[in-house]
Amino acid sequence: MMTRISAASLAAGLLLLSGCATQQVVTKPVVVQAPPRVVLVADPQVAELLAYQNSVRLMTPSELVKAQLDLARLDHAPQNTIRRAIVQATLRTPGDLARAQTLLDTVAQATSKEAQLLAPLAQVLSAQYAELQRQNDTIDKLNGQLRDAQRRNDQLNEKLEGLKNIERSLSVRPGAASGGQK
Repeated sequence: MMTRISAASLAAGLLLLSGCATQQVVTKPVVVQAPPRVVLVADPQVAELLAYQNSVRLMTPSELVKAQLDLARLDHAPQNTIRRAIVQATLRTPGDLARAQTLLDTVAQATSKEAQLLAPLAQVLSAQYAELQRQNDTIDKLNGQLRDAQRRNDQLNEKLEGLKNIERSLSVRPGAASGGQK
């Protein structure tokens, strides 16, 4: 009897001890927070030009033409040149992205202090416009391939309709007609 009680007591003690051990170990949830997104703008002109780019994206075609005419009257300061490039790239007529890149390259290569401050923005915009041009070229190529495929499809459909017409115009073979009338 004594061994049973001591075995039961031992089991109860171990159970109690394991319960206490799990209660004492408290894990704190790990909370991973992303660092706050901070955008630093070195020059207020850069912030103004970025805001200008956002406003240009929302302009109607007639507003873009007016903005282009207004910018043509301004001097050739680097910030005005970047504005011209932004408007030029937004117009999206053939050659506009290339002209916008040329304008931006003049700012990126200029040696004045004002131009050097705006050069990184000019380089980013130029790279963005180059990528847009590559995408436009790819779209033009794919559209050409699609037109060619559609033309070939139309030709094949015409041939198929011609074959169907020939098949319909063929008379029933004499052997097949006499075999069916017996």
